[in-house]
Amino acid sequence: MGYHCSDCVYASFSLQEGSDLYQGACSRGYTLTNPHVETSPENHFAESPDQLVPTIDPFGAEYLRTSNVCERFLRPADAAIEAQR
Repeated sequence: MGYHCSDCVYASFSLQEGSDLYQGACSRGYTLTNPHVETSPENHFAESPDQLVPTIDPFGAEYLRTSNVCERFLRPADAAIEAQR
């Protein structure tokens, strides 16, 4: 079903002990949250990394996305090819 932040080299995820929920971070500055959860901080956690998507851009504004990934999405395989150039 397409790409997710969990497929991107700029994203990292950690499993929170006790709750068994994932929290994500984007090194490009996007805030990753679960858009199906309306309350904060609960929306910063999800049962799967694939549920976390960019919702706030690096400038603090709402990210009006048309897909689950941002325009700077980069797969690990693509990053390896670029590094060889």
